Amino acid sequence: MSLVTGGRSGEEVDGPEERPYEFLEQLATELNAGQLLRARVERTAGGAWVRVSNPKTGWFSERVKCYPDQLAGDVLCYWWEWGSKIGRVDDLRGCVAVIARVLDPEPEVGP
Repeated sequence: MSLVTGGRSGEEVDGPEERPYEFLEQLATELNAGQLLRARVERTAGGAWVRVSNPKTGWFSERVKCYPDQLAGDVLCYWWEWGSKIGRVDDLRGCVAVIARVLDPEPEVGP
């Protein structure tokens, strides 16, 4: 049993009835608003996710998914592709801060 998916297969988690596309759109919009990272929602038959990249590096990118946290009463959360939880969808700014910290570990320091 997977703690990330609550024993459900990836197909069940990413199935059409559970693809929270609007939350992925909100995340991409918020990430792009900061102008430090680039984000876009990608959809395939296998599901949807936000591709987030750091334009300063040109190669550093990660995928963020959105699905229920079985250990927290099925609350929708954002997750790294590798299964670590980023945070709840109702804490959008907190999730953006976590993503920015991971993808831009050495932000530019101003005067």
